[in-house]
Amino acid sequence: MIVAWFALLAAFYLHPSLDVEVSSFFFAGPLCEAALPDFVCGYFPLRRLQVVEHVRQILYVLPFAAAALIVVVGASGVLSTEIRKRIPMGRLVVAIISLCLGPGLIVNGFLKAYSGRPRPVQTSLFGGPFDFEAAGTFVGECAKNCSFVSGEASGAGWLLCLLFLLPSRIRLWVGPPLVAGSLTMAGLRVAVGSHYASDALLGWLLAIILFMALLIVEARIADKLKVGWPR
Repeated sequence: MIVAWFALLAAFYLHPSLDVEVSSFFFAGPLCEAALPDFVCGYFPLRRLQVVEHVRQILYVLPFAAAALIVVVGASGVLSTEIRKRIPMGRLVVAIISLCLGPGLIVNGFLKAYSGRPRPVQTSLFGGPFDFEAAGTFVGECAKNCSFVSGEASGAGWLLCLLFLLPSRIRLWVGPPLVAGSLTMAGLRVAVGSHYASDALLGWLLAIILFMALLIVEARIADKLKVGWPR
């Protein structure tokens, strides 16, 4: 999965038109390249729909609500031996650490702060003041909260990983709506012009890769320490 992540980054870096083409699909009217006095370029229609913004706001709080629930359940396990025997304490710890490291530190603390990549609506192609920059270049004109990678898509990827915390019988019911919500959360960032496809896809995958890596570390530590946490 790590190799696939860097392969995707290389593909978007070497073929930046992929990002432009995907964003253009959600852009109504001509691109904003022509510097003519009477030229009127297009816009992102979904960005102007209030219902889309409402859906986005609802989905935005899901990772925070899930994290709060995990903390409460984990605290209950610490305080009660009986509860601790019934819940996957190790995976709860992994979930919180991966949220802090992935969407928190790596994405918002580093990539979005220093990548410099303007969002689609900030680039001259789609009506903004800045030049378009390919994914992974780190030379753009954006000063803060930049486009590479998407923080909300990263949170959506982390949300999908919570299936590993649930018993198999519950996954059958929770899985489909959770997957749909995760993909919608990431896809909307592209549809409204807030992120390019590479930002959303790489941010989404980054959270999943980090979660899986930490699961491997947790399993090995638990085996060495002979910790009897439910798996």
